[in-house]
Amino acid sequence: MDEIIETIDLSKDFKDFWGRVKARALDKLNIKVNRGEIYGLLGPNGSGKTTTMKLLLGLLFPTSGKVKVLKSSPRNVTNKRYIGFLPEETYLYPYQNGEEALYFYGRLFGIPGNVCKKRVNDLLEMVGLNNARKRPLKEYSKGMARRIGIAQALINDPVLIFLDEPTSGLDPIGTREVKDIILQLKQHGKTVFMCSH
Repeated sequence: MDEIIETIDLSKDFKDFWGRVKARALDKLNIKVNRGEIYGLLGPNGSGKTTTMKLLLGLLFPTSGKVKVLKSSPRNVTNKRYIGFLPEETYLYPYQNGEEALYFYGRLFGIPGNVCKKRVNDLLEMVGLNNARKRPLKEYSKGMARRIGIAQALINDPVLIFLDEPTSGLDPIGTREVKDIILQLKQHGKTVFMCSH
């Protein structure tokens, strides 16, 4: 199998101002995720799921252990173009509409106009927001905001997608819709790393 994520004895301590360990958030985590898998990191609040995700994204440095994402360091800037990320809280510009938000992120990735237009249309259809594409994001429900957040995480056509609590705050129907999208991603050959309690 083609390993896309690997951690070996990955640990993370948070220290106080004086350098004393105040909390061990992660203790010798060993995982392997293969290309095309949906990998769920499950656990209660405070168990280190988001810390693990931040380490895999290169947003935090490990205290000890090794981590490889796409066969290199998670701090490798070149690999960022192959990664999509949905944080636990979706932060979007409230006065943009769904279509504008996706174009905005597409431009940040330098996606050419005609390619970006097709991706925006395809993603709005995929996440079920085609009819709400012109509605301001401030009017989106929590479920709609999660779905546009997933579309934003996919705008660069990533190989690896990180989803932090993708069903957080959703009703049963919204949860089902998000799970269906995750299964669609697997069918398209994407690797999904998600955490949830």
